[in-house]
Amino acid sequence: MPKISLLAPEVYSRIAAGEVVENPAAVLKELIENSLDAGASSISVEISGGGKKLIRVNDDGSGLEPEDMALCLKRHATSKISVFDDLENLETYGFRGEALFAAASVSRLSLLSHAAGGRGWKIEAEAGEIKSSGQAASSKGTTVEVRDLFFNTPARLKFLKSDDTERARLTAVVEEAALANPGVRFVLKSEGRERLNFPVLKGERAAQDRIAAVLGKELAGHLVPASAERPEMKALLFVSPPEHLVSSRKFQWWFVNRRPVESRLLQQALYHAFRDLRGARHPAVVAFLELPPSAFDVNIHPAKRDIRFKADRDIFDVVSGLAAKAAARQSPPPLVGSSGGAFAPFAASAAGAVSEAAAGYRVPTAARPSSQEAFLDLRTDESARSFVPRGGLPRWFHPPYRYLGQIERSYLVFESDGGITVVDQHAAQERILFEKYAAEVADGDVRVQRLMLPMSVELPASRAAEVLGHAKRMKEIGFEMEPFGKTMVNVISVPALFEKAEDLKDMIGRLLDFYGDPRAAARESRHEAVAMIACKAAVKAHDPLSETEALRLLEDLKNCREPACPHGRPALLALDRNELARRFSRPGAPPI
Repeated sequence: MPKISLLAPEVYSRIAAGEVVENPAAVLKELIENSLDAGASSISVEISGGGKKLIRVNDDGSGLEPEDMALCLKRHATSKISVFDDLENLETYGFRGEALFAAASVSRLSLLSHAAGGRGWKIEAEAGEIKSSGQAASSKGTTVEVRDLFFNTPARLKFLKSDDTERARLTAVVEEAALANPGVRFVLKSEGRERLNFPVLKGERAAQDRIAAVLGKELAGHLVPASAERPEMKALLFVSPPEHLVSSRKFQWWFVNRRPVESRLLQQALYHAFRDLRGARHPAVVAFLELPPSAFDVNIHPAKRDIRFKADRDIFDVVSGLAAKAAARQSPPPLVGSSGGAFAPFAASAAGAVSEAAAGYRVPTAARPSSQEAFLDLRTDESARSFVPRGGLPRWFHPPYRYLGQIERSYLVFESDGGITVVDQHAAQERILFEKYAAEVADGDVRVQRLMLPMSVELPASRAAEVLGHAKRMKEIGFEMEPFGKTMVNVISVPALFEKAEDLKDMIGRLLDFYGDPRAAARESRHEAVAMIACKAAVKAHDPLSETEALRLLEDLKNCREPACPHGRPALLALDRNELARRFSRPGAPPI
């Protein structure tokens, strides 16, 4: 009996749709690319329900003749290639002829178009089957409406994210298209409200002005331009210098022949240039590469997002060299005209609103003990409650302790029972704050401080939408925020332990990375977020501490579950009398 059979068209068409139409953003990307290939100078997008209910794209491009409109809803129907060798010389975004076919297979789609010198025509389809076709009034160009996406594949619909998350993805698609095409007008409306409006830009500063419009003046104002031209390659990068790195990888945009791409090679080249400069931060970049179509291949994935270069070593060297050149510039000319301080994200009056000390490790000079009080017998603090380690006091803790001083204003040195204990002050307080804060989060009772004046953080519209999409999860850890304009987020309250207002934007970027990573489970991302907030609030290396502050830190550390920071770095080194004697090859010394 045969085991192999041909799939029915209604089955394989829906499978194929999954290759291209993964989510509403994938649909919008394909439709915008079709509009750009049609020579549009104005593209309007309207969405509803995060793109699940409606995606409408209207353009003023060349339009379609009625006889072509029915064909374009069939699989592998395209005007962009005719033979396989055409893939070596692609000048267009699309080429597979699957976009409209795939979208129509899993939605209710209407196509209205009017070619120059022709007549308006409209086709309506449902689940890939044409329901009606006929003449209709229309201005020059094309309008595509995709309604009720995945209505006939409910299992796939369940895998879509919330409306806020999908809206952020859709916004990012429009931003990418706008960055790559400054000579095209883009408008985005969501739920009937205008969210983005990028006018047509011309001239030498078109790229810079569009970057400022998309990324925001604050981020764009620090980017440094660097360019190179070779016989078969042009490259233009706008890169943040070392003194203006950002906290998230999500501020990196790569374009090859105006196509948004993701490339590990390009990212590695960028980070190679900053290998000794960035620490835990990341360079922001908007990069444009122009290459012959035969020099790269985007036909390695249905979404045409991944890219493979033929001369990858040359590409690496050019990008890395330009990024290094930008990194060496200390005072970049701003992309947008403004005074030096105009882009500061926080007003001075608001910055002072976050005022509560992190954990009481700053003691007034008058309250510090005299040298006669150097020997202190530390006892368990009853207020520690749930932070007492299982089994009582930790094995490393042997009071009384005598504080000897700081090494490099980073390591606290104590004598105890003939031994030495060295504490990393930052790692120790990071652990203390982490356990206290994590307990508050677990109990659903995070102590917060409401700001007297909201702090405004400027972000690209898609990133702002993403932040607001995670508002519920961020509120669980003490951050409350609301939209302010199209590209701003107002922070209304923060965790009580959060002390430094200037760290707030970094926090937002890092939280975006944690909550936006699809590989991270909710519990893991929350752990990382809590750990990062504790790290920001903790006393830093090179901060001077008094004797009382140092002893208080040791007292609190003994009540923690383990003497290590939340990221696993040791917080103390303890050498008892016998270990010291062994290190010096001596018999154990008697107690003093």
